Amino acid sequence: MGKRVAEGIKRVKQSQRELESSILRRCASGRDRLDKRLATGVKIIKVAPGSTGSKDFPRLWKRDEGDRTKIRGSAEWYIPRRADLRRRMLFLHGGSYVVYAPCDSVYRSLASRLASQCGLCVLSIDYRLAPEHRFPAAFEDACAALKWLSVNGPPEVNGQGKVKGAPFSASPARDLFVCGDSAGGGLALAASMAQRAFVRERLRGVIGLSAWNDLTASTPSYDTRQWCPEQCWGDAVNAGVDRKSGREEAEAYLGRRGVQLHGRDWRASPFFAPAGRLRALPSVLLQVGDFELILDESVCCLPLAAWPKIGSILGLLREVLLHKRLEKLGHPDARVDVYPRMWHCWHQYEEGSGLGTLSQAKKALRDVKKWVEARIT
Repeated sequence: MGKRVAEGIKRVKQSQRELESSILRRCASGRDRLDKRLATGVKIIKVAPGSTGSKDFPRLWKRDEGDRTKIRGSAEWYIPRRADLRRRMLFLHGGSYVVYAPCDSVYRSLASRLASQCGLCVLSIDYRLAPEHRFPAAFEDACAALKWLSVNGPPEVNGQGKVKGAPFSASPARDLFVCGDSAGGGLALAASMAQRAFVRERLRGVIGLSAWNDLTASTPSYDTRQWCPEQCWGDAVNAGVDRKSGREEAEAYLGRRGVQLHGRDWRASPFFAPAGRLRALPSVLLQVGDFELILDESVCCLPLAAWPKIGSILGLLREVLLHKRLEKLGHPDARVDVYPRMWHCWHQYEEGSGLGTLSQAKKALRDVKKWVEARIT
């Protein structure tokens, strides 16, 4: 085909349903493309280990990559225009506790969009990863970061956009939020449960995006949300993952026999947190896709063994939701939003894997924005 003829052919615009199906098939075949674009008007400032005067945050750690050792641990501020520096969010990236960093393009994109949408100063941290640092290292780093963020904010920036002095300013937070996706979502819930009164007084909410809340893989959706290529239905991001491989993935962080030893520890699996811990949570927002293998970890409050035996697992009714359990325990503000036809961490596909704009990804962050705005003092 001649070049001019090819250039003259217009790409047929896909409907959102067609776009969703195209992305799902790309995910299942490993050809998907995660977001890279940064939100406009958001300044990124690095916070290196040793720059804060604290030995606990940010913590320097090392990772072997082939024949070289890489120094890790640097956090990043994402500061939107006209932000109130007292209003902050701790962001915890996903990656099954073994991969990714704040400086990776997909997480810079997501953190910058959260900062821009919510108008908050977002601190994205490089917590320690397995196999060098197994459970509970990530939990300890998240707790230390949240405590630090409650009394330290972004640095002052001059008219030329240059940082004055240290990459932080010692000042108490007015409004504090915690957000994470996948493993980071479970980590956000666990870290929020662990805080003392001084931090809880400033903590307005915790947000889990496709949160990995149960490292024992005990919920029914591991069976009901399996990827089906014929129907283009189910969790394409986790195509081929079943209950057994899900537990094996968890043990990369928990260690050998880790699911048996630590799987029900609330620091690893907030899904199993005792009533007192759940009651101590601030406002809760969980966003989960209807196609996700881990759907029920956000929607249900009971592990698989406690579900009624009514024949086919497909017939199970979600009569007891997580937010209902929290309300029963006296928690006044918990919400679970299920997004139709969405897969694991669809928030990372606003650019539509290069095929167009995914409306549900944009909507999810707009929903986060509205939820945050309603809880700012």
